[in-house]
This record gives sequence, structure tokens and C-alpha cells, in this order.
Amino acid sequence: MNSKKATGMTRHLPNIASLTRIFGTLFLPFLMWDSWSVTVNLPLLGVFHNVPLVWVIVYLILVLTDNLDGIMARRLGAETELGATLDAVGDAILLVVAFTCVFAWFARPDLSTFQFWFYLVIMLQILSDKVLVYFVSKKRFGVGNMLHSFPHKGFAFGAYMLVAYWAFTRTMQTWSILVLWAIMTYAFIDELIYIKRAATYNVDFKGHGFEKYELRKDQDV
Repeated sequence: MNSKKATGMTRHLPNIASLTRIFGTLFLPFLMWDSWSVTVNLPLLGVFHNVPLVWVIVYLILVLTDNLDGIMARRLGAETELGATLDAVGDAILLVVAFTCVFAWFARPDLSTFQFWFYLVIMLQILSDKVLVYFVSKKRFGVGNMLHSFPHKGFAFGAYMLVAYWAFTRTMQTWSILVLWAIMTYAFIDELIYIKRAATYNVDFKGHGFEKYELRKDQDV
């Protein structure tokens, strides 16, 4: 771990990566023109028609900035509360906008009425779970937190990859939605346990809520 603190322009690089993700995401809805869609022939996988390739490429570049800002912050010694906030905001905006583009445009013609409402309910639950974790954390510790636990990171990775897959194929399979919902449900329960145990145990918010931790010194009997 880098013990030196970044100075000058270097200390702003992680935040620039996060801001790139935030503002770049705002352009995603303007990259959905059908005239930009192409046919892609992949060996062993077959031919895919009407692939929004420009949208998918730009989206994946924005996804890469999610890891880039954190890596730079740690290696450059530029970790700040502002940087953590920008990272969380960037993640949320990217997923919400990308989900909306896929759900309302790319995959919409392929969804039945039941699928549309079923998927909508699941996505609203996922969003409400994250909001609830934020307010529970704020009430308990005075600081709202979207915890970056292992299950949460697993959900984020799965969501990022599935959005690209859905956009590429222009459809949303029920199994993929249910898998995402299951991961989010586990992460939600796990994060609530995290918040409850953090006041008693030495929890560093990098593992998961079901791990065994040593008691905090101020909690030793």
C-alpha cells in the first residue's frame, strides 16, 4: 500500500476517472441509433443482428473506469472522501442509465408484457435495497454508505457484464434477471449484517457480513 500522499495534479487523477464515468454515462442515451447497429458474426456463437456496437464499446470503456479510479487512488495515495463519493455516484448512475437504455430500448420489443413488469419490479427492488442500506448506515453511523463488500462487488460485476450481454443480444433472459436478483438479495442481507456488526467487531468492509471477526478493543469484556 502506498504510504505517500499524492500531490499536485496527480491527486486529482482518480476523481477525473470517476467524473469521466459520470459525464460519459450521460451520453449513452445518444448512442442508441438503429442506423449505427451492425451484424456481428462470432465463431462458434453464430450471427447477431442489430448489435449496438458503438454503444456497447463506449459502455465497456466506462465500466473500466470503475476499477481504474480505485486502483489509481490506492497506488497514488490519493484516497479521499470526495473520491469515494464520486466513485459510488458514478457506479449508480452508470448502472441506472445503462439498465434503462437496455430495458426501455434495446430489449423492449422482445419482452412480453409479463416479462416487462416482472423485470421492472425486480429492478426497482434492487434500487430500493441499495437506498435502504444507505439510510440504515446513515442512521447507525451518521454516514450513509453503499458498502463495497465482496457480495456487492460480485453484484456490480454481474450487472455490468449482463447489461453488455443484453445490449449485444437485444434481449433479457429470465434466468439472467433471476441470477442478478439472487446476488443482490444476498448482498443486501449481508450488508445489513455488516452494518449491525461493525459497531462491535473489527469489520473492515472488504469481506462479508458472515465472516468471523475479533471484537473491537472498546468492546472487549
